[in-house]
Amino acid sequence: MKTIRSFAAVLAASLSLASCGLGTTGTTATSTTAATGNVIEGVLGQSGGGLLGTVLSSILGGTTSQQTLTGTWTYSGPKVVFESENILSQIGGQVVSNNLEQKLGTQLQKLGFTPGSSTLVLNSDNSCTLALGNKSWPGTYTYDASTNKMTLTGVLGLASLSCTVSVQGGQLLMLFEADKLLSVATSISAKTAGSLSSILQSYTGLKLGWVMTK
Repeated sequence: MKTIRSFAAVLAASLSLASCGLGTTGTTATSTTAATGNVIEGVLGQSGGGLLGTVLSSILGGTTSQQTLTGTWTYSGPKVVFESENILSQIGGQVVSNNLEQKLGTQLQKLGFTPGSSTLVLNSDNSCTLALGNKSWPGTYTYDASTNKMTLTGVLGLASLSCTVSVQGGQLLMLFEADKLLSVATSISAKTAGSLSSILQSYTGLKLGWVMTK
């Protein structure tokens, strides 16, 4: 939580300085106050949805089904989602998610997740294949609509691997608890998993994973 608090402290300090209107005239102070309000609204997702789009409950829903999961999905990039609005407001939102997504993306690329080429094929008969670089792993999968959980069996050599999934607008989000994502990394590269572990230990209240497009 140390890293999270440091991000939150930076955000809080920025908002505090802005609200004080240091060295401003009345007009500038008004502009500063308005700008501060916009920042706060952006963080709390009160302006047109904002960051609430990265809160877990807001990305789950009726658009995900066995039928919408079926197809060939191509890795697009990393994704960080807050487990609740409370976590979102405590951590500081965009500052943390952007920073962590960048770090996560770097580690995923080391594991072989390459935008535009790494794929996951989910067939209607519940068979599947994950391909990273020149390696591929066949397996099977199941989807539980009541929990939004997809469980992959045999992929990456793991007995089973569960993640929260959501299909929206031609995108598949696969989100993991930190320890589950670490299992994925370890099965591919113990060395990279060590680097990823040091990052994940600094964050709680988040689900991490990636976005794939059809």
